[in-house]
Amino acid sequence: MAKANGISKKLLAKKDVNFFAEFTANAAKAARMLGYGVAIGVLVVFVVLTFIVAFFIRNTIIKGQIRDLENTLASPEYATLEQDYALLNEQLNDITNQYYALSQMRKIVDEIDAVPTDLPDVIAKCIPSDSFIQKYRITNTTLDMDGYSFTYYSAVDMVNMLNGKGVFASRPAITVQRIDVPVASSPEELVDGSTVDAINNYYSFTINGLLVGNVHISITRYVDNPDAPTVLGGIETIDVRAGDSYTINDVTSFTYAGITYQLTRIFVDGYQLEEGSLNEVMTSGQYIDVGRGNSDIKLYYTPVAASQAVEG
Repeated sequence: MAKANGISKKLLAKKDVNFFAEFTANAAKAARMLGYGVAIGVLVVFVVLTFIVAFFIRNTIIKGQIRDLENTLASPEYATLEQDYALLNEQLNDITNQYYALSQMRKIVDEIDAVPTDLPDVIAKCIPSDSFIQKYRITNTTLDMDGYSFTYYSAVDMVNMLNGKGVFASRPAITVQRIDVPVASSPEELVDGSTVDAINNYYSFTINGLLVGNVHISITRYVDNPDAPTVLGGIETIDVRAGDSYTINDVTSFTYAGITYQLTRIFVDGYQLEEGSLNEVMTSGQYIDVGRGNSDIKLYYTPVAASQAVEG
């Protein structure tokens, strides 16, 4: 029984020693972990303080820059900056209006196609021997003639000769009508001024032709303001041969005086382009049409920032 008690005491003593050793090891481990935690905490505090100091310094620098900028803007050099801007903007509008007025006069000149000065001599050389011209009228674009001939096809022959000289831009209109003289006419009735109608019948003809084959397309750009549209630059004029197609490129946007504008509407000879056609122009970035005659195209724009604000 004593031996059993002795063994029990030794076992209990050994357990106590193991417990204290394990407790000491755990305490040392806990102490190390606590040290690591304290070190990490100190590092975090250091980093946070570093950021706070950096932001404070940066904030101080920015405030100093703002103060310097305010002092600069308050200087006499910048005191009248807004007034100078308003004055320059007014001068720009005046110059734009002057340029627009000059381009309008230039448009009028461009739309007048000069007729060759030797055209009457060309006409005289092309009159058939059995015909004569009673009167003719030349404008800047057309030639109209009235005359008489003894044969039905003389007027056609005359037009062919004029076409050979490059007079007409397209096939002219020819009208030929037979004129009968009454058989019972007296000699006095056959005398018309200095002209003697010695043949019982002959032909009267009229010729109407286009001299110029070009048409003129004028392009004007405006700020789309329903109350008072503002012109953007002058009038651009392009020449196109009648019947040919023409293209206006990069039509969806326009930059003037440093401001970019976006296309909103198109008017052709006073008629607004329908929505479907406008969408095609916006997609392709081009306005394409056929030169049928002199045309006036007006393009209306809004500033890009204003367009985005409206869409938003």
